[in-house]
Amino acid sequence: MRLIKRLCIASLASIGLVACAPTPPPTQPRKPSEAPPSPHQPNTRLKGWLVNSPEATIFTPCQGEQAYWLDLSSDDRQLLSRFANHSQVYVEFDGRFNNVGMQAPEADYRAKISPQSWQYLASEGPGCEAKTPALHAMGNEPSWRIDINEGKLQLSTLAGTSSHPIYRSGVDQGTQFWQSADQLRLAVKAEQCFDSMADTVYAYHAELLYQGLRYQGCARRPFQQNIEPLSGNYQAKLATASGSGRMVNLTLNQDLSAELQNNYLAQDKSFIEKGYWQPLDQTSLLLTLSQSQNQPVNSQMYFDWDGMLLRLRDPEQQQQGKLGLNMMKMNGPAPATSPSEPSHIQRSFEPASLLASSDYHPQVEGALKQYFKLHRTALNGTRYQWWKFDLNGDGQDEIITYLDWCGSGGCSLLIFEAKDSGYRFLSKTTLVRPPFYLASSSNARWQDLLLEVSGGGAIPGLRLLRFDGLSYPVNPSIQPDAPNPAPLAGITFLAEPFSQDVGRALK
Repeated sequence: MRLIKRLCIASLASIGLVACAPTPPPTQPRKPSEAPPSPHQPNTRLKGWLVNSPEATIFTPCQGEQAYWLDLSSDDRQLLSRFANHSQVYVEFDGRFNNVGMQAPEADYRAKISPQSWQYLASEGPGCEAKTPALHAMGNEPSWRIDINEGKLQLSTLAGTSSHPIYRSGVDQGTQFWQSADQLRLAVKAEQCFDSMADTVYAYHAELLYQGLRYQGCARRPFQQNIEPLSGNYQAKLATASGSGRMVNLTLNQDLSAELQNNYLAQDKSFIEKGYWQPLDQTSLLLTLSQSQNQPVNSQMYFDWDGMLLRLRDPEQQQQGKLGLNMMKMNGPAPATSPSEPSHIQRSFEPASLLASSDYHPQVEGALKQYFKLHRTALNGTRYQWWKFDLNGDGQDEIITYLDWCGSGGCSLLIFEAKDSGYRFLSKTTLVRPPFYLASSSNARWQDLLLEVSGGGAIPGLRLLRFDGLSYPVNPSIQPDAPNPAPLAGITFLAEPFSQDVGRALK
């Protein structure tokens, strides 16, 4: 139905550009004794389609199909009464999310939204397909339109189009104005404006002075959202008491719905929580979980974002421990809800002993520095050695780094996957004591690793490290013993002890 509506109204877009006959409206509706938004109730910029009826008002964002219940005030209902019941109206507004109540039909929705200020409502026009890069104003009788672009006032009338450079602009008693040198002045103020010819409501009233004549109209400002950069799929691999690990997957959809999935790898167990999210600014967001295992909950989680890593604030208060919950933004769709069955790809290798290098390599140094930046860790002269080797058989070498983060049980190994002409952090393994070995067995296309474990309270022995679909295990001491005989592929990774002052320092 929406597609038919859009196709039908597309031909009217040009008419909507010049037709605007404002009628004296009431001032912009405000909620009585409305308090400023608290950190727990941020306002969110929303645009999409609204369907209003006596029974319910439902909103669906442009970016998806998730529908939300609208919690309307009496002023909101009066405003929407201008539009026919059950008609589809394109809207832009600032709204405040809340969990739905327990009673149907409200309880059937992911969340409810309380509109705080309406910016634009239109029953005709291109809707979500419209682009509003700059402020524009329009009116009729006679028809006129002004676009502000690149320091000029572009005036369109029935007589044609003319360009007028802006030589003066500012704000006078709450009214913003732009003025050219040839008797053209546009003034815009925040006051609700209704176009009776096109069934459109604007948040701004416009007045045009041109060649000694005064024209009235409406104005529309760009309505920018901050959804697309933050949305996507985020993943993390966390250790568990059993040692098998927990895979966390967070999906932030562009329609502001969200799903948090926890997979416990050894138990083949998955827990799914659903809710919604809101961008707070360009580097942070609020996730609200409203449903867990199909039961209502109310849990809020604040995250900071640096372009790739999503970091939970106050993780101990969220029962995420001191290490917290830090998730990397991934490319592509979310993984399946349950671990896949192991797949084994047999590869053959020429026997070789590979000694780690301490030489400078721009890709190795770049991958490590990016890892330190994402994890907000100081370089502090950390020393490292490295290998390049194709672990997953895709024809591209991974970067394997051996760092002087050492304890009595060994040092740390960081692996970076070759991805999109660069390198992406894949996994961290502790308690590593070279030499270690490549196994002839594999899982999910990645070769298994064989590590000798001793010290640090670990039971000595050869352990088999298997890729679990996301990473290699963090702690080899709690991994299963390698089969006897061990499935050696013939590749040995060698490194010199850091105690001999070897390795390249990160600065």
